[in-house]
Amino acid sequence: MKLHHAMLALTLLLGAPLSVRADDLKDCDGCKDHPMLARYPGSILLGADQKAFEEASLPVGIGTRNDAGESVPPKMLNVTGKRTRLFYFAPAERSALEVFTNYKEALQKSGMTLLWNCADKECGEDFASQALEAMHMKLDNTAESSLGFVNAERPRYLLAKLTRAQGDVFVVVMAADKLDPQRPAVYVLVVESKPMDTGLVTVAASALDQSLMSSGKAVIYGIYFDFDKSDIKPESTPQLEQIAKLLGDHAQLKLMITGHTDNQGAADYNQKLSQRRAEAIVNALTTNYAVASNRLSAQGLGSTSPVASNDTDAGRAQNRRVELVRQ
Repeated sequence: MKLHHAMLALTLLLGAPLSVRADDLKDCDGCKDHPMLARYPGSILLGADQKAFEEASLPVGIGTRNDAGESVPPKMLNVTGKRTRLFYFAPAERSALEVFTNYKEALQKSGMTLLWNCADKECGEDFASQALEAMHMKLDNTAESSLGFVNAERPRYLLAKLTRAQGDVFVVVMAADKLDPQRPAVYVLVVESKPMDTGLVTVAASALDQSLMSSGKAVIYGIYFDFDKSDIKPESTPQLEQIAKLLGDHAQLKLMITGHTDNQGAADYNQKLSQRRAEAIVNALTTNYAVASNRLSAQGLGSTSPVASNDTDAGRAQNRRVELVRQ
């Protein structure tokens, strides 16, 4: 994305004071729409960029404030894949509601599932600012000290997901009515994930054995779940097989399966989700691998035992794990 167009797009979207000339409102050089999602008719594509593989944190809950009155970021869905970001101005005679509704209907008709959506105050405290910052819209060299739809009215947001064999697709659309210039501002983010390569992080039974002997526990990252669910995904099979082999090699071994999450979302909810996931692993081992039920127990610890900082995507990924604890 050309620097001039990138700065113009961000400034217009985020609301830094700016006098906009009519001849500035044109598609940026070399920019084009995403092939999966056409622009609203008559819109101007002010800026766009794309990364072949990147992380993205996508809001899936309201913004809140703590007891001290400080804003608390909304719950996030962390995904990776090919990331595309697009910045539009819709026609002046249209409202953000009309533009947003058209995007929403188009996504639903294409077979996408709405994971979360909100409008205006129902999005919670400082949601627009927090959402844009979480999606890496902060630039160090902008005059704006905080992100948000400044000089904008009634921000609207949605996150949609398309499940497909070649990899899931996540789409974010955020829109608001700008007061200067009087055009709806639209931010679109598309993340095209790739199917998980199995076996890359599977821990062999021998390594699990060594870890349990030396420290009494073993950390597992090769068991996968869908977002917000406790159903074990098929690509978890290699890791489950290695755990079953470990138990088969040591007939007297008993394990507690502990589930862990990052700190995104409410602590009570995370604890219950981690408990369900730990129980799902126990059920899979007893049902599919004939492991005696009295050799396994489950405990969900939520976000209470982090192994890394929750301030970064990489740290949160390390905290989302399963551990085997020798009993």
